[in-house]
Amino acid sequence: MNKRLLYSISLLFLILAFSSCKSQRAKNKKPIKLFGPDYVLEKMHINQSTFEWFSGKAKVGFMEGKKKTAFTAQIRIKSDSAIWISVSSGIGIEGARLLLTQDSVKYVNRLNKTYFVGDYEFLSNLIDTEINYCMIQALLTAKDFSWYDYQDLKAKLDNRLYQIESTNRRKLKKQSKLTNFEAVLYYQSLWINPETFKIERIKMTELGKENKKILASYDQYKSNDEQLIPYSIEIKLDSDKDMNLEMIYYKINLGEKVRFPFSISQKYTPIQL
Repeated sequence: MNKRLLYSISLLFLILAFSSCKSQRAKNKKPIKLFGPDYVLEKMHINQSTFEWFSGKAKVGFMEGKKKTAFTAQIRIKSDSAIWISVSSGIGIEGARLLLTQDSVKYVNRLNKTYFVGDYEFLSNLIDTEINYCMIQALLTAKDFSWYDYQDLKAKLDNRLYQIESTNRRKLKKQSKLTNFEAVLYYQSLWINPETFKIERIKMTELGKENKKILASYDQYKSNDEQLIPYSIEIKLDSDKDMNLEMIYYKINLGEKVRFPFSISQKYTPIQL
């Protein structure tokens, strides 16, 4: 094969390869149509998971300041009713257990033999920002807060995701009795995948307190019981107490009824607020 023919063939392959890459890039960069916020939210709600029962096991990394802790967590949820979390060391010894309902918090620490039974003031003091059952459930399951009404919505494209912003989300009256923190309003942003209409990111900023933010990211969506569920969750708290929680699920079951066992030894000491 003479040099000119070899050069021509090599050039042809380069042109084909370049054209293929260019076509692939063009395909990946297909323009995304910007719909109004009402349409995007409607599609998001249609595509949200609808399980009644959830149980999962996850590897968790928790960082507060520069201190990092790794552990295993079991999480069980009955939608809009109860959240049960058991935290264990790497060798399977339970260190703490948490049971949340719409209006109560129960917590037991088996390491220092303490417990708490009360309301969400306990958790709000712990993370230095006000929180409640619906917020925790939404953050753990990549769902929007169904107990909020929408006002002053904005929609735009951000890095090929739909970004929906709400400058004034107010609690619905029928749910206001479930929490003591009715005065708190949040500026919220949702980043939504334009193909699956699943939430990929959430940012909540407490109005009037710009240094207090909750940020959540969701990745590794997998099909489970014909629903797309995120198997990787990262939740960051940006406030006077910076915290970071990373969860990687290695097992998730949907639809299987679960129990929420919780007991407190009489030898344990109550935690005083």
